[in-house]
Amino acid sequence: MSKKEKNIEVIEEKREENGQTIVELKIGKQSLGTIKPNSRINSFQALLPNGSVYHTNSQVEAVNLLLRDYHLHQAN
Repeated sequence: MSKKEKNIEVIEEKREENGQTIVELKIGKQSLGTIKPNSRINSFQALLPNGSVYHTNSQVEAVNLLLRDYHLHQAN
């Protein structure tokens, strides 16, 4: 028997810090992580709630990484 699909709303909150746009992904009140641009090497940092930091080539790649980590470790 297969599981019933659930639709989950992911909220993207943007804020400015030191002239950079910081994006935080949330499901309800739970943070999935934060995405920060790294202008020196033209990439992005995906920061997980557990403190892990990953470097990605695009913001879309960073969003996918945070969602993948959530589904792998947190989702029921």
